[in-house]
Amino acid sequence: MTMNSHDIIRKPVITEKSMAAMAEKKYTFIVNIKANKSQIKRAVEEVFGVKVE
Repeated sequence: MTMNSHDIIRKPVITEKSMAAMAEKKYTFIVNIKANKSQIKRAVEEVFGVKVE
């Protein structure tokens, strides 16, 4: 079964620590536990239209 990008990225994490990291352009998400790093990277690039390093 393949997951689409919206199935991989569940929701953003909104905490004091994650909000502080946003100042450094670092973002935190809850992701599907079955997704691997390359799938998560591809999903973020597709959904948000950014380049992930």
